[in-house]
Amino acid sequence: MTEPAEWDAVVVGAGPAGSAAAAALAARGRRVLLLEKDRFPRRKVCGELLSGGARASLDRLGVLAQVEAIAAPVRRGTLHLPASPPLSFELPRPAWGVSRFALDALLARRAAALGATVRCGARVQELAREGEGFRAAWAASAGGEAGEARARTAIGAWGRWDALDRSLERRFGRERSRYLGWSRDYLPRGLHATDQVRLYVFPGGYCGVSPVEGGRVHLAGVVSERLRRRLGPGWDAVEAHARSSNAALERDLSGLAQDGDAIGTGPVYFTRKPPSTGDVVFAGDAAGALDPFSGEGQASALASGLLAADRTERALADGSAPDRLASDYAAAWRRRFGRRFAWAAAFRGLMLSPRIAAVAAGLTGDRLLNLAVRKVAGP
Repeated sequence: MTEPAEWDAVVVGAGPAGSAAAAALAARGRRVLLLEKDRFPRRKVCGELLSGGARASLDRLGVLAQVEAIAAPVRRGTLHLPASPPLSFELPRPAWGVSRFALDALLARRAAALGATVRCGARVQELAREGEGFRAAWAASAGGEAGEARARTAIGAWGRWDALDRSLERRFGRERSRYLGWSRDYLPRGLHATDQVRLYVFPGGYCGVSPVEGGRVHLAGVVSERLRRRLGPGWDAVEAHARSSNAALERDLSGLAQDGDAIGTGPVYFTRKPPSTGDVVFAGDAAGALDPFSGEGQASALASGLLAADRTERALADGSAPDRLASDYAAAWRRRFGRRFAWAAAFRGLMLSPRIAAVAAGLTGDRLLNLAVRKVAGP
């Protein structure tokens, strides 16, 4: 098939946000180019909990039944502080445990099935205004081919951080303390509660354990960069520190068998970012990474990808210039997600300060925790 001289939209990044945006635009007959530096399926550092807030997005994309068929149901949770009784919380809506290994590939296939051109192995090195639209140029990666394309609109969905952020002069990530993320899979040795997520706080970070598809159990957490430098080499040293600092984590992981090596990523910026820069609109973690403890990151990514698609479609239909699209989307993004990020930031201090969290737990029991879960989840 001959490719168009100019695409209606170029989407950079085929995670949940990017694939959702590409799928929604392609479903409306738009010529969409979806660029991804990796090849699917692939492992990715993530909590791998898909909250019930994602149901409407999955249904709109036509993949709800597929996700429900493979995912592990998650209905409740517990928070374990280092020296306090566990706190229980109820999820506002039933969630799913599903790996990014499975979910990202599923969503990218769906975008392609709806008509988007999905090009993996394409590491975008330039995304800039050119004439009335944009020019994207990419290098070969993961066995792909280099190339370039022009599009009327551009959506950035490349995750927490990319060199493109620097080239677009995006201003964020100036926190005094930076964090790194890590994750790994486990297999149960015996009976394991399969319908709950368990969160554990330790000095310098926190982590969570939850079920995913195939009967496996997934561990994911964040650790301060400062602490990480003081620990031994490898992510096993981080896990050993967390286990030695939280007896509940040690007890629960001792009943599991490691399934492969741990993987890590960084830096993790706990902040909102500009929803648009240089007339590019951003979705998913590229527009702001919600704290992993919220369990709302992937649901928000899907919703923001669909929001970007809707605003882009409107701009394409009425011939709006990219700068108008960018300002319109940024305002819509803030209305939709601003409070969610504010509440996550308000409770971040508790998760990253075990002593303060213990005092709060002693005063409020599980009431404050359940409030946090409801507020971060949003309506």
